[in-house]
Amino acid sequence: MEIRLLGPVEARCGDVRLELGPRQQRLLLAVLALETNRLVPTDRLIDLTWPGGPPRTARHAVQVSVSRLRATLRAAPAAGSVEVLSRADGYLLAAHPHRVDAHLFRALVRQAHTTPGGEARARLLRRALSLWRGPALAGAGPPETVDGLVRGLTEERLTAQEERMDAELDAGNHIQVLGGLLELVARHPYRQRFVAQLMIAQHRSGLTADALTTYRRTRSALVRELGLDPGPRLRRLEQAILRGDPDLEPAPGPAAVR
Repeated sequence: MEIRLLGPVEARCGDVRLELGPRQQRLLLAVLALETNRLVPTDRLIDLTWPGGPPRTARHAVQVSVSRLRATLRAAPAAGSVEVLSRADGYLLAAHPHRVDAHLFRALVRQAHTTPGGEARARLLRRALSLWRGPALAGAGPPETVDGLVRGLTEERLTAQEERMDAELDAGNHIQVLGGLLELVARHPYRQRFVAQLMIAQHRSGLTADALTTYRRTRSALVRELGLDPGPRLRRLEQAILRGDPDLEPAPGPAAVR
């Protein structure tokens, strides 16, 4: 069985998607899965389900949702691989963490951190990022609840995208990632690591004028919108491009100096 949180909340056994019921039950599964093998107090489940204030029947409603969710998991073809267990003051989801895509994502990113070679790191990070199907926990609960639960994961996704692009550039894949970097910079124009990566990819692809234009546009936007100058990394990179620094070219072995 696989629990998917990196997008709409789902539980799957192979190609079979389990019917998880209403939003309240999907949120319950998501909260338990985010804390796989760790106890989640009932009071926390109540607070997350009804952030504006719980009804008097909240504790009973959680018990009913747990009972229905447990029945769904037990009826699945892979019954027993994922279970909801009751404890005196709460519940926990018992499962191997890699059955939950959010935990598998984090494990692959950690593995990439200790893997030598740009291409090997890029491969692991591509796999990790491919687990994302949209915003985490999409539609699984009140926006304020979901935002609070996934804020860390969302930032980890962006960091993994940055690390993946660094690995791709280390592997000499600047042409292959150029389009993806253009999209990332368009969505996150103030994230200067993406901007630096785009400038390097453009320069290495023979688009040095475009790389310098990217810098100027970013500098103007930062000053106009945030009242900030580009950071030292971007400033150094612009100067390195202007003087044609050979260290900006991809290296066959160790990562190129950026």
